[in-house]
Amino acid sequence: MIWVKYIGLSALAMLVACSNNNDVAGSSLETENSIAFHVKLANGENASKAYVIIHDSKYFADDADLNSTQHPQTDENGILELDSLPRGNYIVEVRGLQDEQEQKGATTFEITQVDNDSGKVVTVQTGIPASFEGKAYTDKYPAWVMIRGLEYRVPVDSQGNFSFESLPEGMFEFVLVHSQTNSSGATVSQILTEEEICVGCDGSGSVILVDKTAPPKDTVSKDTVAADTTDTDTIPKDTLKHFVFDDFENALDNGEIKDWYTAFSKYASGSLEITDTLSDREGYVAHFKCQNDSLYNWTLMGRYLGGAVDMSELDSIVFWAKGTVENYVSFSFDIIESDTTADIQSGKSWMHIPLTEEWTRYTVTPSNLLSVDSNNTGGNIGWDAVKDKVTNLSIFGGKGGEFWIDDIEVFGLESFTPKTSSVKN
Repeated sequence: MIWVKYIGLSALAMLVACSNNNDVAGSSLETENSIAFHVKLANGENASKAYVIIHDSKYFADDADLNSTQHPQTDENGILELDSLPRGNYIVEVRGLQDEQEQKGATTFEITQVDNDSGKVVTVQTGIPASFEGKAYTDKYPAWVMIRGLEYRVPVDSQGNFSFESLPEGMFEFVLVHSQTNSSGATVSQILTEEEICVGCDGSGSVILVDKTAPPKDTVSKDTVAADTTDTDTIPKDTLKHFVFDDFENALDNGEIKDWYTAFSKYASGSLEITDTLSDREGYVAHFKCQNDSLYNWTLMGRYLGGAVDMSELDSIVFWAKGTVENYVSFSFDIIESDTTADIQSGKSWMHIPLTEEWTRYTVTPSNLLSVDSNNTGGNIGWDAVKDKVTNLSIFGGKGGEFWIDDIEVFGLESFTPKTSSVKN
């Protein structure tokens, strides 16, 4: 028997684990050890002549060592039948047309045991492809971003930007890779980082990939400022205005946290402490723990800036962090206005940052912040709407877990100077 374990990756992918006698009507699935794919369009119709692309789940576009198949097409019933595959984990992507518009879908399946039996069916439903963009922080070039199990590969430009024009929706492993040619003429690839990212999820239109193989910045002796500016700076290093927003060394007053607060929705909770007990970090750091049963609830640590601050000239905010937060943390520039008669719209501009369990330097720039959608998802009204009147900075804790943060620095400004007073939270 072929045992097929179905694991959904796309919000539009429907996998059907069929019983031994549940074959697709009109198809021939009696070949021993066979596997069939049934492709449906978003409108429920069978996808004839759809391309079916199958790869090992660890495959990525410049890796020639993992097995892959050719790109066969489905028949008039949306069926493609293949001979049995070896044991392993696979990703199948399908590409079809509905009303002359391209649709895509993808899902994973696992073959755990092969024996004599009739074939099984994996059903994949397509949907409208999603565009996706991001920022990669690395000093190693040329660099590429690939997706495990899929045939997509895009370059990282000199500013660290990358973009995919058309991807199936779902959870995928994004891989940042440095490729170079050795003395023998062979291409050698180094994986710099991998992150699990949801394509097509709310707020997932942008992502940051950080080179985990890179040594910490700002350690060379010739630096004239404690911390250099980010890779996106257009001003030479050590000349851009900057200040330390909080290194948490003076965050306590008689044992009480002075400037930061916590806030959370009805079905969530959060706690903040300032601690100096970590073995892998000198001095004091902020430690935030949160519990949250849904992305629709929220929990955060925040800091009131004393009023509305004009951050139009902000270059970036840089900080060190690590954590075991489910999903990601979100760094947010907030307008919190309690006077409902004031001609100011409350809201935020933010970006989502997946953390690792090792201390990593992260950078937030205005260009990395999420674009505004028609629903203002999460209260996101966009950078242009908040940049000249930011009242609070917040770090949201995702769906739960804990994280540590330290050495928050601001580049492009000399200080956060309020121009008006407002309300803390």
